[in-house]
Amino acid sequence: MPANSKSGSSRSKKSQQRGPEILADWMERYEVEIDDSQKTLTVHHQRLCDVVRSALAAERCASASISLAIVDNETIHDLNIRYLQHDFPTDVLSFLLESELDEGSLPIPKGSPRGCGKRLEGEIIVSAEMAKEFAAKYRWKPLDELTLYVVHGLLHLCGYDDRSTKELVMMRQRESELLVEWNLTPHYVSRDHE
Repeated sequence: MPANSKSGSSRSKKSQQRGPEILADWMERYEVEIDDSQKTLTVHHQRLCDVVRSALAAERCASASISLAIVDNETIHDLNIRYLQHDFPTDVLSFLLESELDEGSLPIPKGSPRGCGKRLEGEIIVSAEMAKEFAAKYRWKPLDELTLYVVHGLLHLCGYDDRSTKELVMMRQRESELLVEWNLTPHYVSRDHE
């Protein structure tokens, strides 16, 4: 999917206030392009770029080129049928286009995140319409739900999976760790204290 807009590496004051600080040399390792074709939500593109970069830095990826498409339910439904033969809309799709270990990152220390040392190229497609629907159900902001989808898609690109109970638990734990940096608690974690 071609990207219609490209977000730069500068961070706005608003995004700096809510997210983690990332060293400039790490920021430059990650190229993020956003294509926003939906009309459901007003999305702060720079914030999503910062979310992507901070997650990749936390995973210690060597470098990455990520295309993020923000679409409506009809579009993601069509893509889900075309590429996965699933006849329903979904929240997020991720496509790993290339993944290799950076030789300069070897050896990978034991206990490292799954993205550690990887050079990634991938595409993440998220449904803003689905985010708006589920945000109402889970009583948080649609942009927070969309951020969860972006992080979930990135973790798939880094090598996490959610097909078994054990893997799902690991993936959700890592999502929670990454989202806390943005002062977000996923809806599957108890938020009674909020």
